[in-house]
Amino acid sequence: MSAKIDYYRLLQVDAESDPTQIKKAYRKLAVIWHPDRNPDSPEAEERFKAIAEAYAVLSDPNKRKNYDLLGPDAFSGEFSSHDIFEGFDLNDLFKEFGLPSVKDNLFGILDNRQVKTRSSSYQDFFSQFGAKTEKTFPGKSPPLAIDLAVTLKEAVYGAVKSAAFNSDSQVVKVSVTVPPGSHNGQVIVVPQKVPGPARLMGDLLMTLNVIPQPGFRRLGQDILTTLSLTKQELMMGCQPTVAALDGQILRLNVPLGSRSGTKLKLSGHGVPAGVLGKCGDLVVTLLERPLSSSFNKK
Repeated sequence: MSAKIDYYRLLQVDAESDPTQIKKAYRKLAVIWHPDRNPDSPEAEERFKAIAEAYAVLSDPNKRKNYDLLGPDAFSGEFSSHDIFEGFDLNDLFKEFGLPSVKDNLFGILDNRQVKTRSSSYQDFFSQFGAKTEKTFPGKSPPLAIDLAVTLKEAVYGAVKSAAFNSDSQVVKVSVTVPPGSHNGQVIVVPQKVPGPARLMGDLLMTLNVIPQPGFRRLGQDILTTLSLTKQELMMGCQPTVAALDGQILRLNVPLGSRSGTKLKLSGHGVPAGVLGKCGDLVVTLLERPLSSSFNKK
């Protein structure tokens, strides 16, 4: 699955947009970011994947209703890639680019190999959305799926991690690059790392398990945190410091007359630019604390 982002923001529409507006926005962006128009561009391929996922959800009334109710993070935890693309009309996705019209859904196409695309990037695009049936992997062994634990900081800013797995009574160690902006449940493919029969090698599919980090939470491209201030400090205004997820100490301007629950943004200190092409923000929620608590204004 693509990164867990605000589908409306990704398609550059708002939550009140009607189906015609959403379809128009999807077509415009899909043409721009189509892999055939951007050869050898991982960023374009990721953007194209994310756009297709967003449209698959927002073009379906029931999926859109659930998305609006749950929000990006909860929706991604509740629904799998199979759920998101189930029933999605692939004609809409392929005809835009002069590809053959198809009738089967996404998963049937993959398993029956009924579509020949013009670019290998299509196979990469759909490889992570396979059906839960037995498949063959010509020229390679079946893939191996394992989990990889990463901290929220590592997922947001990227990291190089080591992992190990057992294969044919031997321990295989691999190094994997976690790209910036990764999310919980994201699958990273490490090709040709799993030993198989007849000296064939299979791919390693690593599902990210993001460990919560105290004091911080991710919402789309934004990082959320809190800051406790006394009632007097909220009313009179102040300029306390706040720690960002990456460890930076930032100065926050609390306006005169602020209240508990007020949200302030520190622009550009959220999730780094990824498929959205825009950095998120650090969103600080102000909370009132007892006057007896000490506070050292700087």
